[in-house]
Amino acid sequence: MENKNSSWQPLQGITVADFTQVIAGPACSMLLADMGADVIKIEPLTGDFWRQTTKGSAFLNFNRNKRSIAINLKAEEGYEAVMCIIKKADVLLENFSPGTMAKLNLDYDKVIKENPQIIYCSISGFGQTGPYRERPGYDPVAQAMSGIMINTGEPDRPPVRVLPTMVDYLVGNHMAYAIALALLDRQKTGKGKHFDIALLDVAVMQMGQFFAMYSMTGELPQRMGSGYLAAAPYQAFETKDGYIYIAVTTNEMWKNLCQALNLKQLYEDPRFSTLDGRCQGRAQLASEITKITKQYKSQELETILVKANVPCGRLMNIDEIMQDPQVIHRQIIAECEYPQKGKVKIIKTPIFADGLLPQIRRRPPLIGEHSVEILKEFGYSSEEIQNLLKKGVIIQYLP
Repeated sequence: MENKNSSWQPLQGITVADFTQVIAGPACSMLLADMGADVIKIEPLTGDFWRQTTKGSAFLNFNRNKRSIAINLKAEEGYEAVMCIIKKADVLLENFSPGTMAKLNLDYDKVIKENPQIIYCSISGFGQTGPYRERPGYDPVAQAMSGIMINTGEPDRPPVRVLPTMVDYLVGNHMAYAIALALLDRQKTGKGKHFDIALLDVAVMQMGQFFAMYSMTGELPQRMGSGYLAAAPYQAFETKDGYIYIAVTTNEMWKNLCQALNLKQLYEDPRFSTLDGRCQGRAQLASEITKITKQYKSQELETILVKANVPCGRLMNIDEIMQDPQVIHRQIIAECEYPQKGKVKIIKTPIFADGLLPQIRRRPPLIGEHSVEILKEFGYSSEEIQNLLKKGVIIQYLP
């Protein structure tokens, strides 16, 4: 692990009782943990079920810098132990279906009586209120229902989802932002907050400009593949060995592109002399430019266009990204040793503070790896802890 004192940790001293699983909630608590918060991951005895999905890769990426306690919440002693943590916590984070926390007797009304200053954070697919509140929701469901999916993909092919769970991660970002604001506000008022953030709400927000466009013009967005309605040429172009993205928005960039690729005929064509003209003729323009880009290898073409000050980038896969000099220089890829899995690469939170990124102080925890340690810190005696272990109320991972 890296030096514990090598980065900014403004949330040191903040304790988070983290009940979340999958991605949206863990992404939020990861951001808090990266900034120094003590995130206590409260897991069932079987662990966060996302530990096994995608061979554990999602779990490993979103759960560094946290501690794990594995506990049976339905046992009276387990409930009491968790409530002991909650009473001293600054933040409670959960992403169960609405009503689940109430069944566990850990809903906001109950918790606020025990800890009036707590910041209680609920993440769900559709929110804590409304006709869809009880429906389960995942990232691709939010993409489907928000307009993202139906407008993503090639125009003559079926819609596609965005591969990374971007809605989940954006929800985590929004909740982390809300928590940071609530911590500031609590310093002034002494009061906590109850946050309700839904995947669908956040996904709909991403389509905001298209809502504005529709309200003004009645026009619905259309699938454009890798293109974009506001500019052209602005899409992925085929090369000898792959693809390169070219993003021309201004007349100056258009001039630079034409000079770099010897496109004099296109540059002098009055149909393409303005941004509007290029957008209207995007299909023909793309066809003509592709004839040229296919004569180059991606790396060669990128070098030419960068020199000409044309925004561009090769379409790269993970193996290439790991070797990219800019990514290497920025040091956003970290490596941690994880039991049974060996060395695993994970991505740091990309926030440089005074030139330093948040560091990985702890690898992602094993199930219940810190159960004993955490309960000791919250006042449990060794005898009490051993009794909980014998009864199977908690488990402690033994290396």
